Amino acid sequence: MAGVVTETPDLQVPDGQMATFSYRPEGDGKFPAVIVIQEIFGVEPHIQDVARRFANEGYFATAPDLFHRSGPGIVVPYTEMQAGFGYRQQVTDDGVVDDLNAVVQYLRSQPNVDADHIGIVGFCFGGRVSFLAAARVAGIGAAAVYYGGGIVPRTDAAAGTPNLLDEAENIPCPVIGFFGDQDQGIPLDQVSQIEQALKSHGKDVQVHVYPGAGHGFFCDGRGSYHEASAKDAWPKTLDFFGQHLKGA
Repeated sequence: MAGVVTETPDLQVPDGQMATFSYRPEGDGKFPAVIVIQEIFGVEPHIQDVARRFANEGYFATAPDLFHRSGPGIVVPYTEMQAGFGYRQQVTDDGVVDDLNAVVQYLRSQPNVDADHIGIVGFCFGGRVSFLAAARVAGIGAAAVYYGGGIVPRTDAAAGTPNLLDEAENIPCPVIGFFGDQDQGIPLDQVSQIEQALKSHGKDVQVHVYPGAGHGFFCDGRGSYHEASAKDAWPKTLDFFGQHLKGA
């Protein structure tokens, strides 16, 4: 297997500089790209590893630091979830869209990127970001959503919290979703609402719900890791991006 080239460019965004962690296969050629979006713990080693895994599969993968407005290089231990929630609350949808527009521009400027084939995948907070990007960021050709919390607002959400299902009709690209039936933050009725909202607008969507899996089941560094579900979801994700970004 060819090696992986690692780069960490800072991108100019409206609010300053945003670090990214980019990985691509060695050698010449243009590769489809995948934007990898963090959980509430920052771009920590697991998220970097996921991006590296995509590079090993023939993608130019980049993971932007969406917490950059709170400080550079923020990484939160898995045991300090409240701190992660605090950083997440400082992130706005408009700011995220600005950041991802900058990421897409960066990818399109790279000589090793197939600029017409850019996808996005996100986990937890990043799952919601992936859905948001599909609706609002031009150039996204496929979106994978891993247990995206807050796509449908929680019952205890503040008044006026946006429901991203209102933007489902604006999504032009295929969407795949992965959820656990034991996820205490995303009830199965919300998963059904996400699927039905997309289908009602004629969107290309597939949703997978894993028995026995809870929130964060894909992260092998967390106690919530559910090996069987994670090992089933990964090849499905590769097949999805292979179909829509590689034409495989």
